[in-house]
Amino acid sequence: MAYTMTPWGYDVDGTLPPLITREQFDAITGGKWATDERIESAIDAASAAIRDWCGWHVCPSMGCRAVLDTDGTASLWLPTTCLTSVDSVEVGGTTLDAGSYQWSRIGQVLPDSRPCARLQGATVEYQAGADDAPADLVAIAAGLVVRGVALSYGVTSESAGGVSVSYAQGAAYAASAASLTDADRSALARYRVVRAHAS
Repeated sequence: MAYTMTPWGYDVDGTLPPLITREQFDAITGGKWATDERIESAIDAASAAIRDWCGWHVCPSMGCRAVLDTDGTASLWLPTTCLTSVDSVEVGGTTLDAGSYQWSRIGQVLPDSRPCARLQGATVEYQAGADDAPADLVAIAAGLVVRGVALSYGVTSESAGGVSVSYAQGAAYAASAASLTDADRSALARYRVVRAHAS
């Protein structure tokens, strides 16, 4: 496997694609920005903003490897809310038999015996992520792209019939171009990693 380090502290096998494709974005927006050269970079920025808030890559399904500190409790927590398989678990330099641990879809791996407290005490190889981006996530990403593109012109509101446009000033719109709204965060909450620890 050719692992690449992610900003969220684990590795993925290969390179992370954006959360939505240009084709998906054009379909959602009716091709309104079909010739706009900024869309690809805006899609990358929107994908990064969503993934950063969620704390992991969310989709697509990928092979992953996490090196975890062990704290003496029974559970190992992987950075995911969609764990689909656990391929190997190594604790304290020993690879565990597949029957000597359990795992849950929310990212908890539970060895039969408690690992000792140790920095980088466990390595887990696993598959995580949705096969395809869920519809709500695609819509949020597309909305971020639209806001980012519109705000790059300083537009804060827009209407078609009667033409009404408002403009932001200076850094006010630049700072919010790729930021998540409260509604976005609420919709994304189910994809967000919760770093829980069970003893």
